[in-house]
Amino acid sequence: MGMLSGKVAFVTGGGSGIGRGIAERLAREGADVSIGDIDLPGAEETADLVRQAGGRAHVVKMNVAATQHVQEAVDSCVAALGRLDIAVANAGIGRAAPLLEMSLKDWQDQVDINLTGVFVTAQAAARKMVELGNGGRIICMSSLAAERTGMTMWAYSATKAGVRIMVRGWAQELGPHGITVNAIGPGIIETPLARMLAGDAGSATRQRVEALTPLGRVGQPSDIAGLTAFLCGPDAAFMTGSYLLMDGGLADARPMPDREGPLWAELQQHMLAAKERQERMQPWIDER
Repeated sequence: MGMLSGKVAFVTGGGSGIGRGIAERLAREGADVSIGDIDLPGAEETADLVRQAGGRAHVVKMNVAATQHVQEAVDSCVAALGRLDIAVANAGIGRAAPLLEMSLKDWQDQVDINLTGVFVTAQAAARKMVELGNGGRIICMSSLAAERTGMTMWAYSATKAGVRIMVRGWAQELGPHGITVNAIGPGIIETPLARMLAGDAGSATRQRVEALTPLGRVGQPSDIAGLTAFLCGPDAAFMTGSYLLMDGGLADARPMPDREGPLWAELQQHMLAAKERQERMQPWIDER
């Protein structure tokens, strides 16, 4: 039996990347998992991995930017799986642009998903946990960007810094109910969202990141999943209000690539791919 046997977890943004890794790891630890995502096919793929890991899986299409979706998704999780012990507010997006070019919509989408989406997820989960009376664990995804930023990344950094500080206040309020609240700050993790930063295996971008990172590699969703499992388990029962950075040591500033060199060309290609991904997902985001 795993350390989370009999527990039920609710994971937003569970259809890919870090969320998928978390859902699969919690299932391997014995939990049943409800996967919420705007990408329903991706969530279904994650559900298959949860079942293969031995857990029951529940899928709900949801948009954390549409506040009514979140409470409905939490209620659906409890109706399907019988309880709620763990909530992971993981869903997030990134929109990189200089101050003079950032559109109000790109700013607002990041605030609605990365900041307000975490707030409404934590609130809905906490209310249900208090109602059920079994305590619980809430984990919110912040970022290395919460403590460092740079040109074009400042809006994303602002939202992630907000998550980091909200968690500290929530921990004070929810402790008397037996609910812990903690934040994780991933560094560069190999996910679709972070491809612009991580590059592809063997690329100049990847080689640069590996050279700058003391541990010599980019992170994997499984790295963040392992830390999440720890925060949900018995050894973290006395930990709340914490922000845990997991970045392979990549906390110091690094220079931008030469705009005339191959690294800059690769970065432009990844930015184009990120824009195409944004355009594909934008209709789902706008369903609110």
